[in-house]
Order: sequence, then C-alpha cells, then structure tokens
Amino acid sequence: MNILLPRLPSPACETLVRSFLEQGPDRWTGFNPANLPSSVHFTATGGTPLGLAQMTQLRADLEELARAHGFGDGNARNSLAAFDAKVASWLAEVDLFSTGEALRDDVWSFVATVIAPDIVYWRFGAAMERYTGGVRNTFQRLWMRGRVLDRGAEHPERWNLLVELTEDALVQITERPSIGGDPVLSLAVAEAWVRASKLHGRSSMEDIMRRAVLGIRIRNEIRSLSDLSATELASFLHEMFGIRNELGTAAAGMSEGGDEADRSVNDDVGGAGRSWSMTTLFSRRSR
Repeated sequence: MNILLPRLPSPACETLVRSFLEQGPDRWTGFNPANLPSSVHFTATGGTPLGLAQMTQLRADLEELARAHGFGDGNARNSLAAFDAKVASWLAEVDLFSTGEALRDDVWSFVATVIAPDIVYWRFGAAMERYTGGVRNTFQRLWMRGRVLDRGAEHPERWNLLVELTEDALVQITERPSIGGDPVLSLAVAEAWVRASKLHGRSSMEDIMRRAVLGIRIRNEIRSLSDLSATELASFLHEMFGIRNELGTAAAGMSEGGDEADRSVNDDVGGAGRSWSMTTLFSRRSR
C-alpha cells in the first residue's frame, strides 16, 4: 500500500520558518501530529495518508539520530558530517521514503519545517533554503545522497562513499541534475573521486572535482555516459580525474578480458554497469 506523505506548500513553509526563527528556536513547543498547521495537506488519491503514530515515530527516529551526533548537547557541532552520512543511509533504506512521494519538495518542506525545525536549526541555523524543499533542504539532500551513492546491500562497505567523499564532492554530484539524477553516473563519479583522492590527495580534490564535473557534464550532453559499458565509463572518468595514465596498464588488460573485464570494472565502480533508470531512486533494492 502506498503511503501518502504530508505536504507543506512553499509560501506556508516560509511563513512558518520565519515565525519559528522570530520566536526563537528554544521556545518551539515541539512536534504535535494532532495539531498540524492548516496549510499541511495530502494528495487526494493514490494511497493512505501517513498516520499520526507514523509521524511521531519519524520525529523520534530523526531526533535519536541527531542526539547521537551532538544535538541537544549544548548545540554541539563536532560531528555534523557523521550525522549527515548516518541520516543519508537511514533515509535511503526506510520504507517511508521509497516511493515517488519523496520526489516532492513540499514533502521535505514538511519534514524540515513541521517535524524537525529544531534539528535543522542545530545543523544549519537560520538559512531558509535548509527548511524549504529543494536540493539544499536539510533532509532532502541527504535522501538524494543515500539513494544515488548506495553500493548495494551485498557490498561490505555499502555506505562508505557517504563518509569518504568531502562535502564539496557530494554537492558537486547531487546538485548537478545531469549527474545527481542518474544513479549509474553518480555512483561511478563518486568511486572515481575516491580513487583520484588516493592518488592526488584529498586536499587537491576540490579543483580536480570541479574540472572533472565540467568535462563530465559536457560529454554527457553529447552521449549518455550511463549507457557506456562499465569499462568505457571507468576509462572516461579516469581521464577526467587525471588518473588514466596511472591506471592505463590495468585498463588495457581489462579491455582484453571482454565480459569478465566489464564485471571487474563494474565491481570497481561500485556497480555502475547496472541498467538503472530514474525509477531506481524510488524502488527498494534487495536487502
């Protein structure tokens, strides 16, 4: 059964956020699922509206994750990256956000502004874009990361990309629709970033990543990169990240291996050779 998630339109979201900030986050009375703002609504058809108990549980889960990383402890901010990584993997796995309902900006406006504005404030302060729906929404951005950087349930380090990549690298991937909207390409770019960082050093990766993303976006306009074989895609990304020469011998050997080589590179890029479409973002993988 499809669960319909609450929606909060953008104008109402901004009004609520301004009120929350003006009265002071410390004076917020907390989340009450029985007393939602009048502007909150559900779509009229297509499933069953999210129940009060489920909303309460969602709040409890988010608060538990936040408290494990410093929320409520004098506004501690020493493990924000770890909080982001943990919430990203959790949001990607939870059934509640496994359908197309999670595509909607107004759903994430509700989560950030009605369910957990105090957590958003702890994480980002008063920046409006962190409450309203969109790629910079506190939770929506993490859901996107978890969905496109999941190596798969069979991988021994399934969520490690969420930890290894820098914030700049994560933003470059998920805030570029031509990359972030394509799970195959996103995962392959992330894996290439990790390999390049080991070669060039993490401190050099910001400029390298930005140049690589520019080249990737240009080439993707000419030919869909996610339609390449795993070997071809890995080779192209090696070139974009300046690691082609160093891995040239290995790449040549893989090219001679036919299907076996494709499988080898497929493993190396975290499964980027799988045939995915945008619907992959909203379907459950085998766990």
